[in-house]
Amino acid sequence: MNQIISDIDIVLTRTEELVSNRKLLQILKRDIEYSDDVKIKMRLSKWLLFFNEAKINNFYIYSNTVYVLFDACNTNEIFKNQTEQEFEQSLSFYKSIISHPYLSRPIDFNNAKNIFAIALIYGKYGTMQINSFKNALENLKFEISENSLHDFFKSLLLKGEYPKLFPKNVTQFNEADLDVFMNVVKSNSCAKHELIPYELKNQALAIKYFFERMDIEMIDAFLSDEHTYQDVDKRTFISELSMVFNQFIDSGDSHLIAFEGACNSCIKGKFGYTFVGNVSSNYLSIIFDIKDDKIVDLYDCTKFKIRIGELELNQKFSINLFGL
Repeated sequence: MNQIISDIDIVLTRTEELVSNRKLLQILKRDIEYSDDVKIKMRLSKWLLFFNEAKINNFYIYSNTVYVLFDACNTNEIFKNQTEQEFEQSLSFYKSIISHPYLSRPIDFNNAKNIFAIALIYGKYGTMQINSFKNALENLKFEISENSLHDFFKSLLLKGEYPKLFPKNVTQFNEADLDVFMNVVKSNSCAKHELIPYELKNQALAIKYFFERMDIEMIDAFLSDEHTYQDVDKRTFISELSMVFNQFIDSGDSHLIAFEGACNSCIKGKFGYTFVGNVSSNYLSIIFDIKDDKIVDLYDCTKFKIRIGELELNQKFSINLFGL
């Protein structure tokens, strides 16, 4: 272990000699200096070793990427949890682009951070590559910016267009969001939508969001085919839920308003939402059964208690799967 730590320190010292702002690096280094997680330091040293050895080819991206690497030790879940295989795949990403003339220009910290984020995503989902690096890099021909990097990312990994909620700045992804989004991309040719300002923390919030908008297609896309919902397969559940949404629409509602609460009867305390029509005040109460930030079941609740107290509601709608 002492030998490993010594080898890491040698890499860190060499990096200090190469960066453009040694004082800044020392500040960033101090933030991880006392970390007990040797694995993160080892991962950092592997990245630094690669960039140190390739500095001649990546001069313009080198220093800001080093600062990004240190920043990732504290802020990037994907970096912290990267496997050896994912590291190697991310490394192949950089080897494919690092000496390209389009990267031979000054690149600021934010754009270096975007490029590194794309590399981490590529490490997990490189098998989804749909275009060559050469073709995808044409998006960076005239400039390197948030917009052009987003276009590069789409060209390289996204079949069709991005789904709703897909952030333009890929550094906004956390691990849970990334898993949800990329699985949507893998299973669907996504229709084009305008980007919308909404912070997605996990799959449950995504489903809540699309319930509020009665967007049955996106609920279908975000739910796993592996689980049953209200004791039926996903296709049947989605079909019946679509009929309930039509009831809201026929009642004059354009969207639903979510009120957080829990079951007050057979599974008392189980978390969920009551969704209330914005015009009709008709409502639907749904339990969200969640494990490890993933939805494993959704089902109607007949006796639901809203956290903020009683509301003046009208007709209760139900997902009637068995003709009851």
